[in-house]
Amino acid sequence: MSSPTLPLRRTLSILVATLLLGACSTSALQPKTMPAEMTQPSHQAKPATSTQGSFEASTLYALLVAEFAAQRNMPQVTLHNYLREAERTEDINITRHATHLAEQYRDPNSHLKAALLWSKLEPDNPEPNSIAAAELVRQGETERALPLLKAALSNGILATVDALSERTQNMHPAERQAYLGLLDQLLKDSPNKTKLLYAKASLLRFDSDYNPALALTQQALNLDPGFDRAILLEADLQARSGHLDTALGHLREELNQREHKQMRTLYTRLLLQKGQFDAARQQAELLSSQHPNDHNLQFYLGVLMLEHDQIDLSESYFTQLVKQFGINSTLHYYLGRIAQLKQDQEAALQHFKQIGDSPYLVAGLSELGNLLNQPSDEVRLRQIYQQSRLQHPDMSALLFVLEARWLTDHDQPQQALQVYTAALKLHPSNTQLLYNRAMLGERLDNLKQMEQDLNRLLGIEPDNATALNALGYSLTDRTDRHQEALALIRKALKLKPNDPAILDSMGWVYYNLENYPLALQYLLRAHESFPDPEIASHLGLVYWKLDKLDAANQVWREALQRDPDNIQILESMRKAGQIE
Repeated sequence: MSSPTLPLRRTLSILVATLLLGACSTSALQPKTMPAEMTQPSHQAKPATSTQGSFEASTLYALLVAEFAAQRNMPQVTLHNYLREAERTEDINITRHATHLAEQYRDPNSHLKAALLWSKLEPDNPEPNSIAAAELVRQGETERALPLLKAALSNGILATVDALSERTQNMHPAERQAYLGLLDQLLKDSPNKTKLLYAKASLLRFDSDYNPALALTQQALNLDPGFDRAILLEADLQARSGHLDTALGHLREELNQREHKQMRTLYTRLLLQKGQFDAARQQAELLSSQHPNDHNLQFYLGVLMLEHDQIDLSESYFTQLVKQFGINSTLHYYLGRIAQLKQDQEAALQHFKQIGDSPYLVAGLSELGNLLNQPSDEVRLRQIYQQSRLQHPDMSALLFVLEARWLTDHDQPQQALQVYTAALKLHPSNTQLLYNRAMLGERLDNLKQMEQDLNRLLGIEPDNATALNALGYSLTDRTDRHQEALALIRKALKLKPNDPAILDSMGWVYYNLENYPLALQYLLRAHESFPDPEIASHLGLVYWKLDKLDAANQVWREALQRDPDNIQILESMRKAGQIE
């Protein structure tokens, strides 16, 4: 299966997920996407100024060059200068800033080096130890990571757990397993440490099987029945595992005994999930009356109500925030979404057009593309995208992607190809642009273009499993270069051993190599985890080649029940002589 270009997901659902996953934290109502005017982040990189007077002239010059380089899009120079001066001066602010720059520029070695220096300068701060441990875990050096993680946990266990939990969804499985192994080692030394049990449960909560996380959470509560975070995590896990009434009951019992903002917030969310909208509204009103100056909470409730289609109530929260703070990009985005849902297209357009620098810029412009959805809107929309690229050059590549996708969705693939080509002249090393143009080239039967772009991408990111799989699948599906395809797909599968798209590709290349028993093994694994029609069409053909026509027809029939007109399934059945 070729790795599809993932659509830009609506940030609303992502934001809500982020907020609710953080419900176990004392800062649960302070997500990264909170309007800047309404909150102050707890760990903001401080300006690189010395706490001990003015810098030496050489240091000042190096930092000025670094800032100039950042403005000229020369990140290597910026990072090099900051890291060098951090090591030379051991200034805490320069070191902290160098650490965050290394993360921003995705330089793992510099990130580790800066974090270790920061840890040396601030040994009681859990943040640098947590950062260094994370980098070592990613690099497979778990033995070196263990003392750093231990230090981070001892200096601030809940802050460290919050940082780990925030990253859990995006962790590679091997990285997460490494963290779990480290926590197991720490639990051996202190098996009854409540917060370590909670930490391990927090890492396990994204598994499809919630029972291990629940068991750990309950162990923590047995040791400390009043542990607020464990109570919240238990209710969240119960809701995720289908025991919504149990979760609501436990929260109700706690709230009958004491007032707790995070618990009542989670209770409100679960009532909405249950469809008890009047009860949820009452809880939200109670929260608002109890915490009238908690603007983070008002914002969260607005998002939460919007997620559950309580449009008028959501609008009231955002309108109140406008009265208190004035309009800003974040509120423009949400008021635009509300206007969109109310079918007030012009109001929605005006809100989305006024989104400036914020996490919502791309999401707002994406919604503009949904609103300006007619062929007659093309000129207007492309002008908006062009103007936005001039105003926000750092977002230029993503805005080119939005424009090209709109053209592709409106049956103008050649024009979309021109947009990608223009974008790559400005951003020649942008892997998303290369991947998208490659996939569009394949759609246009321009396999040469596809192969060139994917090879360029792999020259930049040799371990990009998505690109490896896409190239391997295309070679085996569209050419007779099956051995070359097999090598690419094998490498992709080593990087992502349980990815159903890559498992499907491995099955398909073995099908083309006429190794049907081996093809069956991979396709069964792919189909079990993701019963996609394309995988089903491949699996059915392998069964057919193995003279298991009944099994093939069962797979195809089940797929057609989900998608009666699927072309791939019908073509496979036709190939096997099951339909005319």
